[in-house]
Amino acid sequence: MRSYDFAELVYRKVESDELDYKSAMSWRTMSRQEKGKIVRHLTAFANTRGGFLVIGVSENASGVPSEYTGVSEEQAGSFDPTPVGDFINAHIEPALDYTIERPLVDGKRYVIFTVRPFKNLPHVCSRGVDGELQEGIFYIRTAEASSRPARRAHEMQELLRRCMRNEREQLGRILRGILYESRQSSAVSGIRMNDLILDAGRYFRRRRGRSGILFKFAVIPDQPLSVPLTSGDLSNAVKDAVFPCSRPEFLSRTEAGSGQAANGSVRFLSGEKSLMWQLFDNGLFCYFCDRPDAELTLEKLARFCAESTAFAGKLGEILNLSEELFTLRMSIVPADEAVIDGRYRSAEKEVSAEIRRSAADLVSGRDHHAYRLLRRIGEEFQLPDKQLDRFHAEISSFLECR
Repeated sequence: MRSYDFAELVYRKVESDELDYKSAMSWRTMSRQEKGKIVRHLTAFANTRGGFLVIGVSENASGVPSEYTGVSEEQAGSFDPTPVGDFINAHIEPALDYTIERPLVDGKRYVIFTVRPFKNLPHVCSRGVDGELQEGIFYIRTAEASSRPARRAHEMQELLRRCMRNEREQLGRILRGILYESRQSSAVSGIRMNDLILDAGRYFRRRRGRSGILFKFAVIPDQPLSVPLTSGDLSNAVKDAVFPCSRPEFLSRTEAGSGQAANGSVRFLSGEKSLMWQLFDNGLFCYFCDRPDAELTLEKLARFCAESTAFAGKLGEILNLSEELFTLRMSIVPADEAVIDGRYRSAEKEVSAEIRRSAADLVSGRDHHAYRLLRRIGEEFQLPDKQLDRFHAEISSFLECR
């Protein structure tokens, strides 16, 4: 890495799924718990997309990492690869792939861990540290800059998918070498779907004008389209799939019909940068909407689930994938700051729900599947069953009248 790459990391000011800051410290004087916290962050990066841990940047009074103190030469020297590596590898298996850099940025020394994503197997904690590391746990990094255990089914499934993807990619490289392939296909492989979702999310976060309650929705085909669509076909597909209603909670016809070509996809970003959708030429659809009001209503949430589920089924039909399986994934972040109907809250930072059905099934049973999404989200907010059950009929009525 070049020196100005390190400067960009030091001065970025925002922690993310690939960047974390720590104030100046010495490895020699750190407690076992403090070292365990460092290992947790590094392992989470390796189990996600890789990342950077910058030591020498403290938070200001507002909690923004913008106090650029750097570290002393003694502190920098304490991060010797041998003792650091011995501690890490005594607690994590398999060994992490990382380097420790000590760059000078504007005359100040920093320590930067550069962590690469796992190549074959994800990293598991093999030895616990009270309060920081738990034996037998896989740690992951989230978009909210949290290094936490992978406790949801879809998070464990993602680790397994990446294991399989890495094996396939390694086999693919061998086969390409044997067959002397001169270039890769332009079609995006289905195993990269989640990478594209993460990239789209980062693009939206960098450009949105404000920060509130983020609604995320994705339509993920099990297999990519055999023939990638043109940008014109992609634009028409979104426009024709949108659910028609006078007060949309998901997408309006104007928003659906205003996409622009963007490197193998069509993307729409609203003028105030609070809503974005992107349809890729492999059939993947992503949606992000930043809602400034933390006060949500169950009625609007039910309509969002109804409109988005109807959209997903119609999109699959338009893409000629009626019999193919799709995963619908809906998330609300930060869920612990949102309130439904003035009283129902979630203890989780992120609330997610998934269903996996064919496009034909989504179309024929769209009210049922929309209710399933609503119920799974509602359960995370501790909503009573009878209150959720009431909206099954309302969703059916709402969808049938259009």
